[in-house]
Amino acid sequence: MHRQLQEAEMIQDEREQKKALLLKISDFLLDLTKLVFAGIILTGIIDLDLNKVWLFTIGLTVTFASTTLGFYMFKRGSQIN
Repeated sequence: MHRQLQEAEMIQDEREQKKALLLKISDFLLDLTKLVFAGIILTGIIDLDLNKVWLFTIGLTVTFASTTLGFYMFKRGSQIN
């Protein structure tokens, strides 16, 4: 009985660690999204010799991808009990 209780506690600890890790990754990706988006705006404002179409295309693609992945990780982490 005591051994089963220890195993159950270890499984619960692993779940809590996985949940915390997924939520931390989610926070990181959503922060990265904000930084990339701000970089796009600032680079667009400053007159640099860059192709603006490529800047916005790549920037918005990275922003969309990191946002989607961040919310996916958040959803997965929230579902762990």
